[in-house]
Amino acid sequence: MKSQYIDELRAGHSVKETFLLSRKVLKDKKDGGTYAALEFTDRSGNLEGIAWDNVIQSLSTLSVGDFVFVTGNVNEYNERLQVVVNSIRRVSDDEVDPKDFLPQSDQNIDTVMAEIEGFKSKVDNSHLKALLDLFFEDKIIMEKFRLAPAAKRAHHAYIGGLAIHTLNVIKLMTHIQSIYKSCNIDLLITGGILHDIGKIYEYTYTKKLDISTKGKMLGHIMIGYELVVEKINKIPKFPEDLKLKLLHMILSHHGEFEWGSPKQPMFLEALILHFIDNLDSKVEMILDELKRYQGEGKEWSDYHPYLEREIYLRKKI
Repeated sequence: MKSQYIDELRAGHSVKETFLLSRKVLKDKKDGGTYAALEFTDRSGNLEGIAWDNVIQSLSTLSVGDFVFVTGNVNEYNERLQVVVNSIRRVSDDEVDPKDFLPQSDQNIDTVMAEIEGFKSKVDNSHLKALLDLFFEDKIIMEKFRLAPAAKRAHHAYIGGLAIHTLNVIKLMTHIQSIYKSCNIDLLITGGILHDIGKIYEYTYTKKLDISTKGKMLGHIMIGYELVVEKINKIPKFPEDLKLKLLHMILSHHGEFEWGSPKQPMFLEALILHFIDNLDSKVEMILDELKRYQGEGKEWSDYHPYLEREIYLRKKI
């Protein structure tokens, strides 16, 4: 187990620890020579690094995605922590514990999956039930589903994050149905379970959380659309209107074109899915900020790039 995690480091600390090399960019110095802008990662976060001439030769044999043992000193540069690297060498994958580098949920994923299956069992529509059964009987898909993050950095960015986000969305939507009783609860539950299913292939999550080549090319919305179409085509006489509604919910759940949504929500259940999905993701971002700054006595967070604002941190009134 690691003895130093990134979220524990402060300016003035010395570093002697293994990290994942997540970025390496060689740059020219104004007065000649080369330096490297680096990024290191572990399960607790990311840390910028800089390496000067004395380390450049060691970096020539290293690639992004390698585990590396780093020595150096932490300072503050442009209000961000940065490690000035004194030495760096590759570490074999066999020498590290993946749990040190993949952020984990503090919830029991078996319990989360059991709750999702409980909601699945409440679906009465025979065609939607058959569709969900095909997904839950697919061992490869479900194993990926229980492990996948919901994002690389934005929200629920940890192992099991997709399942937790999915459960939150389903719970919130079933509560809404108790108010807006004209909603189709079977469609809400099915759309809630499947809206982000494409994320199982959008991300890689073996050594670090990252976006896969398929994810960069297609994105989770199109990947999810294809997965659902493939399963629907295996169900005889699946109603065309029901198929269009479910696929529209997947295509429109980001809500707006500028948020990467191919379509805007065009019926009630699709609109509810969009707003609930958006609500859960943004609430999670704020909760992450509160946790991140806990104990520091700050009134406001730094500017949040996804929320596009600072977050007020004082909870007591």
